Amino acid sequence: MRNRQVLFGFGLVVFLAMLFVVASCNKNPGPGPYEKWTYYNASNSSLINNEITCLTKDNKGDIWIGTKYGFSRFDGTSFSNWQENDGLIYHKITAIAVDKRGDVWLGTPFGVSKFDGQHFTNYTTDNGLSSNNVFAIAVDNQNVVWIGTGKGVSSFDGQKWTYYEKTGGEALVNNHVRSIMIDHQNHKWFGTEYGVSEFYNGKWTTFISPKALANYIFTVFEDSKNNVWFGTMAGALRMDNTGNQIALTTHNGLIYDQVECMSEDDQGAMWFGTQFGVSKYDGHSIKNYNSARGLAADWTTAILKADDGALWFASVNKGLSVLHVSQ
Repeated sequence: MRNRQVLFGFGLVVFLAMLFVVASCNKNPGPGPYEKWTYYNASNSSLINNEITCLTKDNKGDIWIGTKYGFSRFDGTSFSNWQENDGLIYHKITAIAVDKRGDVWLGTPFGVSKFDGQHFTNYTTDNGLSSNNVFAIAVDNQNVVWIGTGKGVSSFDGQKWTYYEKTGGEALVNNHVRSIMIDHQNHKWFGTEYGVSEFYNGKWTTFISPKALANYIFTVFEDSKNNVWFGTMAGALRMDNTGNQIALTTHNGLIYDQVECMSEDDQGAMWFGTQFGVSKYDGHSIKNYNSARGLAADWTTAILKADDGALWFASVNKGLSVLHVSQ
C-alpha cells in the first residue's frame, strides 16, 4: 500500500504554505450561456423543507434529500416526503445513504432509521449503535453499513454490530467522525475532527497535519481517477497514487477555505461547496459561483451529480439549485 501518511502530512503543509498555485484562476466569472439552472424549494414544489443537510441517490437514479425537518425523494417529476409521524426516529437528518438492497439509511442526532420504502426500522444505543449522535453513513462493497458518530464508528452487517474507537496506537485517530468514504478497493476512509484514518484488512493508517485547521475533515471523496480528496477547514487537498498533490485554498482561487462538501461532474471537474458559494476546479483553473451567479444561496451543504449529469446543490436555507450543462 502506498505511503499516504507521508503524502498527507506533506500535502497539507504544502497546501497551507501555498506552494501549489493553480494557474490562470478566474475568480469571478458568471455562468456561461450553456448553463441552465432549476430551483426547488418548499414554495414552488412539494420539497419537505428548505434547510437541506445531505443528498444521495439510489440505483434507480432517484434523489434522496435530508433536511432539518424530515426527508424527501425526487423521482424526476415530484417529491415524496416522510417525517417523524411516519416512523422516522427524529426529524433532523444529518446523514443519508442507500444500501445495495435499496434501503435508505438516515442518521440523526438521536439514532439511525432504516427505510425500506414502506417501513422504518430504528436503531439507538439500546439496540446496537455506539452513539446516537450520527454525522456520517456509508455502505461498503459487502453491504455493511458504516456509521460515523460522536463516539467512533459503528458497522452493521445486518446481524452484528462492530465498534471502532480511539484507543491509542493503531486505531481510529479521533472519535468525532464527520465523514466516511468507501473507495473502489473497499478501503474505509474516516474524516474526523482531528485527522484522517484509513482502515483496510484490519490495519489502520493515520494521517495528521501539523496545522490544526487542516485536521478538521468535513468530507472525503474519491474521484473518477481514484484520487482521494479531503475537504477541511483549511481548503481542499488531493492525493493520488503517484505521490502528486494538489492543494486548493483562497490563495489560488478557492471561494472559501472551509470546504464542507464536494463532487465531480461528467467532465471530470471537481466542485467544492462552502459557506460562501461553490468553486469548480477543472484541473487548470477555478471558477466560482454564489447567489449572485446561479446558486439559490451561498452556503452549500451538499453536492450531488445526478444520473443525467446535472449537479444538485443543497443550501442551508433556500432549498435546491440544479445546474444543467449543455456542451
